[in-house]
Amino acid sequence: MTSGIQCLLPTLSLVSLLLCLRTHFVFSHPPVTTRPPDAAQTWNLHGIPGDGYYTEVEIGTPPQKFNLLVDTGSSNLAIAGAPHEELESYYVHQSSSSYVDLGKDVKVVYTQGSWQGHLGRDLVWFPKLPNTEPLVTDLALITSSDNFYVNNSHWQGIIGLAFAALAQPKGDVVPWFDGLTAKNHTANIFTVQLCGPFRQGNVTRHQGKLYIGSDAGDCPAPSVSSPIRRPWFYEVLVVAMAIGKKVLDMPCVKYNTASSIVDSGTSNLRLPSEVFKAVLSELRRQTSATEPPLPEDFWSGSEEICWQPDHQVWDAFPNITIHLAHSNSSAFTITIPPLSYLRPALDISETGDCWVLGIEESHTGTVLGAVILEGLCVTFDRARATVGFAESSCGPDVKLSRVYNGSDWHSCVYIPSTVDGLTLASYIMLGLLALLSVPLVLAALRWAWRSFVVPRLNPEVPFLTLDETNT
Repeated sequence: MTSGIQCLLPTLSLVSLLLCLRTHFVFSHPPVTTRPPDAAQTWNLHGIPGDGYYTEVEIGTPPQKFNLLVDTGSSNLAIAGAPHEELESYYVHQSSSSYVDLGKDVKVVYTQGSWQGHLGRDLVWFPKLPNTEPLVTDLALITSSDNFYVNNSHWQGIIGLAFAALAQPKGDVVPWFDGLTAKNHTANIFTVQLCGPFRQGNVTRHQGKLYIGSDAGDCPAPSVSSPIRRPWFYEVLVVAMAIGKKVLDMPCVKYNTASSIVDSGTSNLRLPSEVFKAVLSELRRQTSATEPPLPEDFWSGSEEICWQPDHQVWDAFPNITIHLAHSNSSAFTITIPPLSYLRPALDISETGDCWVLGIEESHTGTVLGAVILEGLCVTFDRARATVGFAESSCGPDVKLSRVYNGSDWHSCVYIPSTVDGLTLASYIMLGLLALLSVPLVLAALRWAWRSFVVPRLNPEVPFLTLDETNT
């Protein structure tokens, strides 16, 4: 990444100057600590900050081993089915005796990135996930993609855990989780525990756990929950936001335009344009006294800010609080510290002292990504149609409030101003019907003219020459 920073010699120490010459922005402030994952635990989610959490999978007969990104924002299971410059391996369906070609093409577009490929079916097993077993599953073989794979991320595909309504092609795919609950009667619920970044030697990594079924392991039972508005994404309702002690002054429907979803496959907190600008404006205002000032490109996410190895500046940054609806007239809050929304920059992970902003603009609505979920145990209770939250023992020190009574949240619900597909089809049919009826109307007018108007005229004398004599 490039930096437009100039190193001012009178204001920098020797260590700071050396770091600044590496084109990074340097601060010197008190240190901060996080809660690293317990080394004695057996983790089944791994990854690098900013690149998502993945879990191990075995596909085919004999099994081919890969890693799949765990994504609650989609529903397809997809694996690389062709070589790619950013991948070390890919699934070879010709080597699997249990593979079945379903003869259909498929394309999936995400908020960031897309892929297309061919639909098939094979034996799939997640050996590190509890309460699972080998299962014949519909899967997509990715043959081409756009901004989907991440270099050195160590995953070669994706496992979507959202509802079947999102699976592509529509009506032709049974998602892996749906197939699992139908076959072995696993409870229709799972829990994700994301622990966020931690230092492991000179490398910054993150770990977590995915629990399938009602047994959530070390995670406590949810203390608060938000109803799932519709069974497609895990859509919830954001009713307010605060930066530090400043509550944003805007209609709550702005937060949910066009939806608000909980998505483990997205790293950052993504906000609709108007909300994003308000959040950035308030963050800039509250950090304006920072010396030296924060670079302009930091706010766009294109530049890091760096601190000396034993000092980090966190006090200048406020907490961010998100209010989620608990019912039609009650809510609770999730408060994340700066350690949540300032992510380690990977290009200099050898020092681990540089950070990028983990908040970005969205054109599809609010996405509560890993920035919000790390430090929490999040339970996706599909049977009860709720997303539950509990404070975790690892990760950033995220705080949950008790449920409080509020006003009627119906005004926070986004209602599209454009017509839906069914209404549009009705308008098109009415237009076609009107167009087809034009000849019938003209034929009726012609018949009426000949039947009633023409007989009243003298057929032997032109109408314009009639006078008193010949009438």
